[in-house]
Amino acid sequence: MATTESTTNQLGNGNGAQDCAHAGHGRRYGDAADMARISCELLARDTSFEIGDEAHRMLRGRRVVVTGAAGSIGSEIVRQLTHLDATVFLLDVDESRLHGLKLELSGSGLLDDDSVVLADIRDGRRLQRLFRDLRPELVFHAAAHKHLQLLEKYPAESVKTNVVGTKNVVDAALAAGAERFVLISTDKAADPSSVLGASKLFAERIVQSAAGRGMRVASVRFGNVLGSRGSLLDTLRWQLTNGLPITVTDPDVSRFFMSIPEAVSLVLDASAMACDGETYVLDMGEAIRIVDIVARFAELTGHSVSGMSFSGLRRGEKLHEVLAADDEQQLSTAHPRISVIPAVQTEIEAAALTGMLMQLDEAARDDRDDVVRELLSCSAEAMTETASEATAGTVETEQRPELAAVG
Repeated sequence: MATTESTTNQLGNGNGAQDCAHAGHGRRYGDAADMARISCELLARDTSFEIGDEAHRMLRGRRVVVTGAAGSIGSEIVRQLTHLDATVFLLDVDESRLHGLKLELSGSGLLDDDSVVLADIRDGRRLQRLFRDLRPELVFHAAAHKHLQLLEKYPAESVKTNVVGTKNVVDAALAAGAERFVLISTDKAADPSSVLGASKLFAERIVQSAAGRGMRVASVRFGNVLGSRGSLLDTLRWQLTNGLPITVTDPDVSRFFMSIPEAVSLVLDASAMACDGETYVLDMGEAIRIVDIVARFAELTGHSVSGMSFSGLRRGEKLHEVLAADDEQQLSTAHPRISVIPAVQTEIEAAALTGMLMQLDEAARDDRDDVVRELLSCSAEAMTETASEATAGTVETEQRPELAAVG
C-alpha cells in the first residue's frame, strides 16, 4: 500500500471499495483490468512486464512465505508466484482480506489447507514456530505500516512493525534455513525526513546485518504504486465522485509512480540477484507532479475537478522524493530497470545497530513517542554517515563484475 501524503483526503483514509462505481456513468473503474489501463495512461508508458528467465527459474516450484500477503503489493507477489507453481504461504494479520485473497486464488473460501497463515509479525515467538513448520525456501517481507502521516502521529507503531517486526521475520527465516530473503522497502528510506522513511531505512540495515549467515538477503526500494489500498487514486476517486474539491500539499509536489504488477515483476527480478544485503532500486521513470495526476485521472474517468486548494507540506513530507541519497553509491546491474546500492555495514556498525534496536524497542513498548522519534532521527543520521564514509572509499564490486556506476 503506497502512502498518500501528497493529498489531503477530506473523506478519511480513502480505503473505499476497490471497484467503486464511476459516478454518473455506471462504469466501474476499480477492477484490475481497468486499473491497469488507467495506470498505463496516467504514467504514459507500458506498465506490463514479465519477469526474466533467471527469476523464473529461481522461483518456480519453490516454498515461499509472503508477509503482508493481504496488502496491495503482497497480494500481487502471491498472484505472480502462484502462476509460477510456487507453494505460497499467505501470512497476514488481516483475516478478512486473507480470506478474500484465498477465495480469489482458489475459488474456495473453505480454508481447508495450510496456505493461509493468520499471524502478526510483531510476535517473534509465533513466527519462529510457524517458519519452523512451513520451512520456506524464500521469504518476501511486504508487511509494514506505510501511511506517512499516521506514523508521524504514532511513531512507536512504526518501530513495532517496520523495525522490530522486520527483525522478527529475518530471525525466523534464518532459523528455518531459508535460502533467500527480500524486504519490500520504499523511496522514503532514501535521505529520510519522516518516521516512515527512518523506520524503513532501519529495516534495510537489519536485512544487511543478516548477510553472511547462510541466507541471501536484499531490500528493494520503489515509490508509490497506483491503485493500491488507501493510495492517491483511492483518495481522488472519492473526492471526484462526491464532487469535492481536491486538496494537494503544494503545486509543485511530485512523486514516483508505478503500477502494482509492474513493481512486483521487477521485485521478483531483483530477488534473483539478492546476495549480501544490498538495496535494489527500481526505475520508475520521471517523477510526476500530483496536480498533473489529478488532471489526467479526472479526464480518464470522466469527472471534472470542482476546485483545488494547497495545504502546504506537513511534517515528514518532501517536495520531491529521491531514490537514493547523495551519500549512497547507486550502481547499474545487468537489468536495465534495476540499479543497486551496495551494502555498507561493518561488524562494528552491526553491533551499534543492535544497541539502537534495543533502545528503540524499549521506548516503543512503553509508547514513548517523543523518545522513539528522536532515536529514529539519530539512527538515520548515523546510517547516513556510514553510507557517506563508504561512498568516499572504494566500493567492492568483485562479486558483481556487471556492476558499473550510474551516471
